[in-house]
Amino acid sequence: MKVLCFTNSSYNYNKTQNSYFGGGWIDSLLYLLENEPTVELAVSFFHEKDNQKTHTGDITYYPIYKVPRRKNPFKTVIGDWLAKIENPDVSKSLIEVIEDYKPDVIQVFGTEGVFSCIQKHTNIPVLVHLQGLLNPYYNTYYPINQSKWNFIFDINYLKSNILGKGPSFTAKRFHKMALREAKNFETLKFVSGRTEWDSIVAKISNPNIEYFHIEEVLRPIFYKDNLLEKKKENKKEIQIVSTISPTIYKGIDVILKTAKLLKSQKSINFNWKIIGLESNNTFVKHFEKNLNISHKEVNVDFLGIKKSEDFINELLNSDLYIHPSYIDNSPNSVCEAQILGLPVIACNVGGLSTIIDHKKTGLLVPSNGIYEIANYIQEYTKNPKIFNELGIQGREKALIRHDKDEILKNLIEVYKIISKK
Repeated sequence: MKVLCFTNSSYNYNKTQNSYFGGGWIDSLLYLLENEPTVELAVSFFHEKDNQKTHTGDITYYPIYKVPRRKNPFKTVIGDWLAKIENPDVSKSLIEVIEDYKPDVIQVFGTEGVFSCIQKHTNIPVLVHLQGLLNPYYNTYYPINQSKWNFIFDINYLKSNILGKGPSFTAKRFHKMALREAKNFETLKFVSGRTEWDSIVAKISNPNIEYFHIEEVLRPIFYKDNLLEKKKENKKEIQIVSTISPTIYKGIDVILKTAKLLKSQKSINFNWKIIGLESNNTFVKHFEKNLNISHKEVNVDFLGIKKSEDFINELLNSDLYIHPSYIDNSPNSVCEAQILGLPVIACNVGGLSTIIDHKKTGLLVPSNGIYEIANYIQEYTKNPKIFNELGIQGREKALIRHDKDEILKNLIEVYKIISKK
């Protein structure tokens, strides 16, 4: 079976690509497809230098040339001020790739980008894997007590706002992408997802869509047998960890407010590590100023982006994983924490209730539930064994959920089903 994947990840075409956020699981799945004897694989993606079809190993690559925005700084600034998104008129390039490769099935990752428009240009079945869903995300874009004006009048964002790159401009682009996503949903026939929530969103967006449940593959390092041997027990203080990207709705404000609340409980000795952000990030400074909370004063440490090995070590040296996001589907960060046996406390938003069974494989709290999170952390100090059991149960479920062989088997079966329709 010939499978053509349109994706933002160039896989092994650019081996130096950093896949810490977003691309890691896609590359992991492409690796499985590359090594599946029943599949002949091609990968197509936007590239700032190349546009020539190439063969590397068993894969055919179709880079699609995309003019780098930085080539013309003036046009870039104007485009950012106008909140321009990628040119949607890429159908000609996509059709050329399809006609050259002649696939049996086309795989697209995410409804967020221009690739999800492909189905209206071809009769070949297109399977779009749901990732973040922009319309419900946009509905929850600004946290409580925040609006675009908070960021427009923040001196820390002065340069970004002048250049059209501040959060309010990002929100405009996000909205335009969400409108494009809604339009593309109308033409989709087949989608795959992994939570009850993304199934609901897909069917509300297009009642005629056919939905398939396909789980996601984690990064290869999380499948190593001896990972848990590195786990350490903490005695002096509770080690809490979260993974946060510089995105408004990811809940950095929830962390700071919860940490302040915990700090007021003098009996709780804790340290909260944030992976993915530096302390001098404008995003961090904004929320510290707006909330009048200094991360140093509430035992929060920002560790920045970590390589895979260091990232895993930080998790294994922690007692609890907190996911404070206002909206998410099935965040890989939570799945990675679960597969390492770390007890997870997460806001019950989006698809989290599918991957966490409350009080069985983790704990769910309301959105912005700072009192509930603080309470569970306090409970941990009284009876850590209960939480460790949640971590064990969460790991057992995660090992089943992210079984590579089962995921590949299910995906191939879906390919066969839709190729006959």
